[in-house]
Amino acid sequence: MKKYYKINEIAKLYNIKTDSLRYYEEVGLICPMRSKSNYRLYTLNDIYILNIIRDCLKLGYDTHQIKEYLDNRSVNNTIVFLKEEERLIQRQIQELNTTLSSIQTRIEDLNRTQYIEFDTCKIEVYPKRYCRYLKEKIDQDEKIDFLLTKLSESMEEDISVLGNMDSGSVVEYKNNEYVYTSVFILTQEEKHDFILDEGMYCTYTYSGEYDRTNQLFNKMQDWIKEHNYTVDGPFLEFLLIDIHETKKVEEYITSIHIKVKPR
Repeated sequence: MKKYYKINEIAKLYNIKTDSLRYYEEVGLICPMRSKSNYRLYTLNDIYILNIIRDCLKLGYDTHQIKEYLDNRSVNNTIVFLKEEERLIQRQIQELNTTLSSIQTRIEDLNRTQYIEFDTCKIEVYPKRYCRYLKEKIDQDEKIDFLLTKLSESMEEDISVLGNMDSGSVVEYKNNEYVYTSVFILTQEEKHDFILDEGMYCTYTYSGEYDRTNQLFNKMQDWIKEHNYTVDGPFLEFLLIDIHETKKVEEYITSIHIKVKPR
C-alpha cells in the first residue's frame, strides 16, 4: 500500500515552513496529490524530488535553475551537478584552510608577546607592508576601534579582531601636537591602497594603559636624535593586545613604530 505524507510531516522532516512547500508547488518543482478533502498528500517520489531541491539550494541554485535540472535530469546532467558540488566543497576547504592558517598565526603572535622587550627604544628592520587605510581625524580612543571596524567591513577579507596584530593608526605631528589621522589594516599586495615602506624603524613597546603614548613620541624623538638617526615618516601605533583579547588592563600591549634613516 502506497504511503502518503501530510504537508506538516514533510515540513518537519525537512525543517522548513509549509509556505516553502507551497511555493515549490507554485513554481512547478513538486506536484503533490490531493485528497478528497483537497489536502496535499506527498509520496516517496516527492521526497526524492525534495532531496534534490535541498541539495540544489545548498549549491546556491535558484528555483528556475532547479526546475531546469529537474525537467532535464539525466546521468550527464547529474555529473555536471556533482562537479559543481565538488567545486563548491573545494572552495569551502580552501576558505577553511585560510581561516585555520590565520588562527594559527594569531596564536603564535599572542604567544610571542611573552618574550617582548618592553620600555626600550630599538631599531628593527621591516619589509614592505601593504595596507588598506581609512583617513579621518580621530579625537578619542574609542573612535579608533570604530574606524577599524568600518575599514574591515569595506574589505573583501573576513577580518577577525581576536589576536589580530595587523592593524593600527597613523599619528602625525601637526600644529605642535600629535594627531591621529588614519587607521590601517595590513593586507595582501593585490588588495592594497597604501604602503608602509621597507626599512629601519625605531620601535618602542609597552604594557598597560595606552595613555602614555604622547609622552613616548617625544621620548622616541630624543632617542632617534641621540643615536644619529632622523625621522622618515609618521608614527604608527599598533595595539597588539587590547580589550578584544583581555579585560585586564595590565595585559594590554602597545607598540609604536616610526621609520628612520641614518643622519
